Amino acid sequence: MTVEGSAKASVNLESLELLCDYLVGALLYVRVAKANPGMNPELSCTDASGKAGEFGALKEGYMFECSTGLSRMVLSTPTCPVLDTFGKKLSFEIAVGLNGRVSVNASSPSTTIIIANALINSEALSGVQQKIMAEKLVERVQ
Repeated sequence: MTVEGSAKASVNLESLELLCDYLVGALLYVRVAKANPGMNPELSCTDASGKAGEFGALKEGYMFECSTGLSRMVLSTPTCPVLDTFGKKLSFEIAVGLNGRVSVNASSPSTTIIIANALINSEALSGVQQKIMAEKLVERVQ
């Protein structure tokens, strides 16, 4: 795994300490740098320019799995109506992977669960239906 500040050819003490901080089962937001059939993928906690950016361990929040189609819809442009509506009224963080794993972190556990359930339920709805559902949920939260 590549960590900011480490060279590919050598692993320095600082990057080794960073790698040891990740326990088995830890939820990491990483970029797949290289993937070949028959080999383990090379993961990176840095962007293409070598900066850590938003990559790394996700320490708080709720992770759930969804279809890869839903994760692509959430990441697509124009923005997802559910996230757009919630983003105007609620404070939360979301990390979406193309592998169908989504991590949501909000100010309260109930808000986190509402956002997660709304995303899961939005898969079968049209854009207009998603917006209506999200607006009704926002009214209940406030």
